[in-house]
Amino acid sequence: MNQRNILAYFRSVEDAQKAASELQQYNSIETQVDRIAFYPGDQLNDQVNPITSRFDSLTDLTLGSLVNDNAEVLAAADVSASGMADGNRTAIPPNILLTVVMNEDQAPQVENIIKKYNGMT
Repeated sequence: MNQRNILAYFRSVEDAQKAASELQQYNSIETQVDRIAFYPGDQLNDQVNPITSRFDSLTDLTLGSLVNDNAEVLAAADVSASGMADGNRTAIPPNILLTVVMNEDQAPQVENIIKKYNGMT
């Protein structure tokens, strides 16, 4: 049998894990849940005080990330970096990735389960 891969995106870890858990009932399906980042770099774990601390860019303060020099301009242009975003969840890209490897004939079942838990393929 031919194998097929599906990459599904979710807005919550819980939904992705529920989908993966339901897919585990099929013995021939492999799943993996990962968090992906919109921009490259590491998360900033320290609190940054803009008056007393050194920070390299606006993205360090507003997005809480340390991106490489090439991506800082792009990240600073994001509406989230300005602090003026309205909190609309549709503007936030899905950052949870469910990877599914299965037999080709199982694809319709897998896609239905992903949609059941609000996943996008």
